[in-house]
Amino acid sequence: MKKLIFLILSVGCISASAMANIPSRITDAFNARYAKATNVQWKHMMGDYKAVFILGDYQIQAKFDKKGNWVKSEKMIGKDRLPMTVKNSLKKSKYSGWRIKSSYEEYLPNEKPQYHVVAAKGDFMFKSLKFDEHGQLMNG
Repeated sequence: MKKLIFLILSVGCISASAMANIPSRITDAFNARYAKATNVQWKHMMGDYKAVFILGDYQIQAKFDKKGNWVKSEKMIGKDRLPMTVKNSLKKSKYSGWRIKSSYEEYLPNEKPQYHVVAAKGDFMFKSLKFDEHGQLMNG
């Protein structure tokens, strides 16, 4: 139990100290876009900044460049929340027998949402599939 409490406190300290290193232009841009976000955690990776947070019932990742420009967001969704067009396209594809491991919506500036599905066959075969807003398979 003591180890668990120490681990939780350590993670909290890491998140708090990481937040102190995020430039205000990044956090200002984030707050303007996601004012109601909760449990925000930041990561700085290769010049970009990624926030992982909760918004409503969803876990979201948002990426910003070093100037504070929003690059993209990914909203984790369950396979039951995939649009019917995506589900139907998947059923008609060569991956119809594969199981869905994870899925998310991807939002990019000035574009319609795209849907990503990680499909698995057995324990070791995985394929990342991308669908457009009409359910059209874009790769694979």
